[in-house]
Amino acid sequence: MSSKVVVYGGSGHLGAVLVSLFKKNNWEVTSVGTRPNSDANHNIVVSVEDSLEVQGEKVLKQVSEQLQSGEKYDVILNVSGGFTMGNTSSKGSMFQVEVNCQLVEINRDFLLADFLKSADIMISRILYSSLVSAQLAAHHLKSEGLLTLTGVAHLKGTPGYIGYGVAKAGVHQLFQSLVNKGSGLPKNVKVTALLPFVSSDSSSLLLVTVSTFTLTCFFLLKSEMIDTPLNRQIMPNADFSNFTPMEELSNRLYGWASGSIPVNHGTLLEVSTKKGITTFTEISKSE
Repeated sequence: MSSKVVVYGGSGHLGAVLVSLFKKNNWEVTSVGTRPNSDANHNIVVSVEDSLEVQGEKVLKQVSEQLQSGEKYDVILNVSGGFTMGNTSSKGSMFQVEVNCQLVEINRDFLLADFLKSADIMISRILYSSLVSAQLAAHHLKSEGLLTLTGVAHLKGTPGYIGYGVAKAGVHQLFQSLVNKGSGLPKNVKVTALLPFVSSDSSSLLLVTVSTFTLTCFFLLKSEMIDTPLNRQIMPNADFSNFTPMEELSNRLYGWASGSIPVNHGTLLEVSTKKGITTFTEISKSE
């Protein structure tokens, strides 16, 4: 019988790489995302416009219909995410930016400037998906299974992108709750988190009062990003050797899932790439 994995965020760039990798290794893959992934065995489509309760009910209902009697998942991976700008005074939207004198079309949500709207999007895409993944694990993950969330390394104040920071802080709190007794998860489930490094240099954050666009470019160019087509499009002249390849992340997650790379319960693993070399550093372990 094939091992079973849920990839929450399976329609995104990293999620799609994970779906393909697990399928290649003969896993039965369920993708949860805002659109179907044709490579997955099963798809659950959710809308970020739905409330947390509605999203959770939809996922649990479809999973219950999909699984045969007594079946459970071996692994649940949440790689759903996104990024928007916005501080407390932000209003309106930006749909195009000029990067290095080139007009670049980007995802509308990426530079959404309205504060509450951007915060709402981030909470839905980042925190809601983590909460639903945790509930799914409580009901449908095997004992000794694996639940992995995605946070941010060294998360501090994020004055230029508050919604993103609030959502990621919520994921970190959820993680700390899940690794302790009384969380409601099945016996001996391993809870882990990958933490891609994102620079939050205070010198870049000071530019928020001058220009949201300037902050956007400066922040992104100083950051170590996951190497996705969108990030390359926005930063065509950036040093891509400092971008973390999606394959590095997916191979690490697959190693955890398959057992080929040992991992302990409560592991927080920082991911950083410099000059083409990706390093994984355990920065904390919860008891």
